[in-house]
Amino acid sequence: MKKFSIYIILIVIVSAITVYLLNSFGGGINWEKTFSFFTHDWWGVFGIISLLIAWLTDSGVIYLLVKKTSDKHFSFFESFKTTIIGGFFGMITPSYSGGQPMQLIYMSKRGISLGASTSVMIFKFVLEQGALETIAILGFVRAMHLMTQVPAAASLAFIGFTISTAIIFFLIILSLSKRLYNKIFGAFKWFIALFKFSKRLRPKVETLLDKVDTEMEKYAQSTKIISKDPLLLILTFSLGIISNLANFFIVYVCIAAMGLAQNVLSTLLNLISVQSLATMIIYFAPTPGSSGVAEGGFYLFFSTMVPKEYLGTITFEWRVLSYFIPLLIGFVFVTWMSFHGIKLKSDDKVEVYNDNNGNKKPS
Repeated sequence: MKKFSIYIILIVIVSAITVYLLNSFGGGINWEKTFSFFTHDWWGVFGIISLLIAWLTDSGVIYLLVKKTSDKHFSFFESFKTTIIGGFFGMITPSYSGGQPMQLIYMSKRGISLGASTSVMIFKFVLEQGALETIAILGFVRAMHLMTQVPAAASLAFIGFTISTAIIFFLIILSLSKRLYNKIFGAFKWFIALFKFSKRLRPKVETLLDKVDTEMEKYAQSTKIISKDPLLLILTFSLGIISNLANFFIVYVCIAAMGLAQNVLSTLLNLISVQSLATMIIYFAPTPGSSGVAEGGFYLFFSTMVPKEYLGTITFEWRVLSYFIPLLIGFVFVTWMSFHGIKLKSDDKVEVYNDNNGNKKPS
């Protein structure tokens, strides 16, 4: 809870500074147009719809992968919950690092083994990040042409692309090379085994080592099942494409609301090309939820496409749609889950709650 509070305070401070900079030096934020965008403008509604489509397609990837790898019932609604949970905890942790661990915990609470859920999350990342890179590669020439006057943007895009590719390559090798993940898990088991010197800890250590062996086998089985189903990979990769494009469309609605999208096709292609490169560097920013870096990166990447007098307002509207609204929804959702007895804790106990009659029920 203490760490959670620190992240929230950091997000508030960085966001407040960013808003101040945008309003004072970034062409200013037109508060009247921003208020109208979220209360009276249909473009704001389209932005919310795009956000929902991105969530639903992301949930679809999880649902299809879990359905293929596990005999446990895991509904699409539970997959949707997993997406919301991952998004929320990713937004309050550096480099979105807290999202996947909390998704694994939730999935384990719903009966999906840690080995299988780890395999699902790895493939999900590879497929969706691979979809992002594919979009970026297709629009690379167009993006470079648009960013010729901003050499720093091109350099940052190259760094983001390199980091993204390295992670994808490592995860693919990890998933396909039994020798590699045996070494990694073997090192983990060796570290755990060091605690056998304690008579008090020895039984727990031996139990944990047996569990690691079991989960390794389930991970290997799940990985093999997914990798040998090309139709599943194509379908989930396609959903990853749609999810990324839906997120990019959020930028379009902010630009269109300002009347800056006279040529719809050209504007869409331009922003998709630029945003796909910007997203890769923003995603790996070390601040919680990429606060500050995301706004600064967006402002930098789109400075050649959007007139300066509109850029501060568009940057702010995009961040509210892509970050603060999902953050608020995630907070409400996780809080609601807590009140209904679903505790996201990394232990093996089944949390319970009292129903209206005072009877205890499993969560």
